[in-house]
Order: sequence, then C-alpha cells, then structure tokens
Amino acid sequence: MNTNIKVYSNLNFVNNNDGQVKQITIYVKNGIIDEISYTPPENGVEFIDCNNAFLIPGFVDGHGHMTHLGKNQSEVDLSSCKSEEDAIDKIDEFYKQNKSLKCILGGGWNQENWETKSIPNNKKLSLKFPDIPVIMTRVDAHAVWVNKKGIELAEIDTNTIPPDGGEILIEDNQVTGILVDKAQSLIKNVIPNETIEDVKTWILEAQKICLSQGITEIHDAGINDIQYKAYLSLVKEDKLKIRVYAMANQELFEKGVDITNKNLFELRSVKLVSDGALGSRGAALIENYSDYDTNGIMILDRNKLKNLLKKAFNQNFQVCVHAIGDKANRELINAVEDVKESKSLPYDHRTRIEHAQIIKKTDLKRIFNNNIIASIQPVHCISDMYMAEDRLGSRTDDAYLWSTLLQNKIKIMGGSDFPVEDCSPLIGIHAAVNRQKTNYIPVDGWNPKEKLNIKEAVNMFTKDTAFGSFKENIKGEVLEGYMADFTLIDQNIFNLDQSKILDIKIMGTVVDGDLVYSAF
Repeated sequence: MNTNIKVYSNLNFVNNNDGQVKQITIYVKNGIIDEISYTPPENGVEFIDCNNAFLIPGFVDGHGHMTHLGKNQSEVDLSSCKSEEDAIDKIDEFYKQNKSLKCILGGGWNQENWETKSIPNNKKLSLKFPDIPVIMTRVDAHAVWVNKKGIELAEIDTNTIPPDGGEILIEDNQVTGILVDKAQSLIKNVIPNETIEDVKTWILEAQKICLSQGITEIHDAGINDIQYKAYLSLVKEDKLKIRVYAMANQELFEKGVDITNKNLFELRSVKLVSDGALGSRGAALIENYSDYDTNGIMILDRNKLKNLLKKAFNQNFQVCVHAIGDKANRELINAVEDVKESKSLPYDHRTRIEHAQIIKKTDLKRIFNNNIIASIQPVHCISDMYMAEDRLGSRTDDAYLWSTLLQNKIKIMGGSDFPVEDCSPLIGIHAAVNRQKTNYIPVDGWNPKEKLNIKEAVNMFTKDTAFGSFKENIKGEVLEGYMADFTLIDQNIFNLDQSKILDIKIMGTVVDGDLVYSAF
C-alpha cells in the first residue's frame, strides 16, 4: 500500500490548556494526524503553506440535508420574498426563463417574513399559473403551497383523508393548497421522478458549498433509498470529498438497509420525525398555540416511537428523532424510558433529539438521566425568535435553552438544518454566542441568559458533534492519531470580540488529510 503523506505548515494553533498561540507543522499520513511539530519542516520537505491561518478542528454540521441544498440551487428560491405577491412574481420570473418545465418546483417561503404574516392560499397562485402545477415548499420543509392545477392532478379534494400526521388546510369548504407534514406525500406523484444522476449532481453541488464554509462533515438527516444509492456511487467514483454521517429516513429503515461504512460515507443511524415545525404550527405542544386553536401534529406518538426505537436498537442503529414541541420532546423521553424498562435500551445508545427547541424544565433531568443528546441548531433561534413569541407567548421561557441544557449536564451538539437555514458554522456560532440576528438585533440578544461562550459554541460544531456520531476518540480535536479533518480561519476565534465572529473568513478546509477548499 502506498503511503499518502502530506505536510501542512505555517499554521497558528491555540493551545487548549493555556490559550497561547503557537506555530505548528502537521504531518498527515493516510488521513491521520501523524505528528504535530513546533518546528518548521526540514529543508527539502514539500509542504502546503497555510499562510499563518489559524487551525481549529474541522467544523461538522450535525443536521443538514445535502440533496435539498444542492437541488435548491436549480429551483425557485423564495427565501428573500416579503409578500405573497412578491413570491408569485419570483416564480413567474423563474418560469419565463425555464419554459420547458412540466412542473415548477421551489421553496424557501416563510409567511413570517411577509407583511401579512398569513399562510397563503392558492387563489392568486392559480390565477397566475392555471395550466402548470406549481409546488413551493415552506422554508422548514413541513408544508407545501400548491396551485389548483397541482391539487387537481393529485386528485385532492375536501373529501380526501390526509395520512396520519398530516393535514390538508381547508377554508370555506375549499382546499387552500397548503399541505402540512405527512399530507405533503399526496402531491409526490405530480413531481417528476428523480434519477440517481440527478441526486449525485445535487450532492456534489451541496458539497462544494459546504466545503467553502469550512465544513468537513455533514450529518445528513434522513436520506432515502435513491440518496443512499447516490452516495455509494459517488464513493465508488471517488467524488465524495466531504465526510458524511447519514441517517436513514423511516421509509428506508423499514424497507431494510444495512449499517454502512465506506471511505468518507457512513450510515449507522435512523432519522424519525415525531412532530412538525413551529412556523407551520405543526410542532406538537402540550397546550394550544398562543395564536391559533391547535396544539400541532404528533406524527409518531409514544407507542410508535417505542416500537421503532426497539427495532432500530435491535439492529445496532443509533436513533435521531426530530422533536420540536414540548409534547413531542416529552413523548420521546417517555418512549426511551419505556424501552429501558423493557430491557431493550443499549447502554451507550446516544439517542438524539433533533432540534429540541421547546422543552419543559421538568423534563430536563429525564433527558440527562436517559443519556439523550440534544442536537440543536442555534441559527433557528435567531430566525424564529419573534415568530416564537407569537406562537408560544410566555412559553418562550422553555425555548432554545442552550445554557440551561449545559447546566443540566446534557450533551449538546450543533448544526444548521440547511437549506432551511444558512449552512455557515460561523453564523451558527454567532447565534449561539450572541443570540442576535446577523444584523445584531436585538442589541443584548434574545433571552440572553441562554447564551453560550465562544469555546462552548465552537465545541458544539467540532468536539460535541464527534461524540454525537461515536467518534470522540478519533476526531473533533487536533491530536496525534486523530482524523486529519480541520478548518483554517483567518483570525483567532477564541480571542475575538464576540461581535466580530461574522467577520471571520474561511481560509481552507481539510478532509481526510486533503486540502479540499482553499482561499489562500
């Protein structure tokens, strides 16, 4: 076997013990940090000159969606729209440039950013597009906005019974075109079929974006069968350059899939979805929403979760469960305790709550006692803060409890939930530390007692994500014998005014010892 040796020099490294900055050279052998030297390379040794960049462990996004991020680059992007009319104009502009389409797809709309803050119906959308189906996914991917042509082709009417965990919004005895959570499946036959080559193209596009943000690994949250096959094909073709820790979605898991570990791709966890999203009022709450007479949608209740957990654990899978509302989080804790009581809970199960946005403080001790990890996305807080106040009222005291989670000795880890949010870990760290939007509003941060310090926030996207994927002994720190995944930045993030985090620039991304992105 040929030995692959790479040398990275002119690096600044912050010592974890005393905070001192030291110049180092790193020798990498076959993707592993072989030696960390405090002297320059000897004369004649070829090395990669890192131009005095600061070295930190490689950023990991603990919750993202690669295919969707890549696919979004070739669809209508409504994320910047300020009204329903603005969104329809954006769709029209896109369609005029893509007249060959048989179906117009896109997303990113968020009525909370619109002047009216009202969920749209499809009247205006259908007037503008009477003859072609239009399907626009909400920013959180928990609802779609469909015109009448799309609804007709899907054969949906007021008598259609939505699947469990879904809702068809109806007003004045008419289908509005909004399908929530599991009801989105009713429209899937209208959407053109994706090929493996399509999915591979989207993954590669997402890979390029993520590497440019200093991300060395993605926890791909809920891949389906075609995405699984696309990843395996990319590995075989040696085109996957970012590490991927994949979660099989419920359908792929129940269909049957083996634990997989091939080069940079690993599948050993299952993603379950127990409730909806806060923005579409699908997150399952113990009490009704403050601004609407509903308490959300429980997609997987305690008993269903218990059975799926047992099945996954029996096959040695980790389980990662989407739970946003306080009811969904409590049901998951109940289910884990049920599994424990039946003697089916592995000792080191590392079950993850994906999002963990609203949790009753009385449930925090139970999360700790059951060794459950809170997989959080700090950027959701700065996007949702004002909407959360409308949805929850005084219950915002139970929301986005990052410091409280740590104080209760609960393991946390960080991600972004891209493309729902920007994939930049630096924005995530800014959100965790400042609890401000990227324009630094509100001045003192939203619910500032839940702020994290910079070291805690960086750990969320490095060391803590390694623990969340059973890799804490081989990655997440810059140590000899660890995986050579690291991120290069232009400033010392640990000795920086916290208001300047967003000024940091990504200088390089190293995965498995290879420099896969460089800005120097």
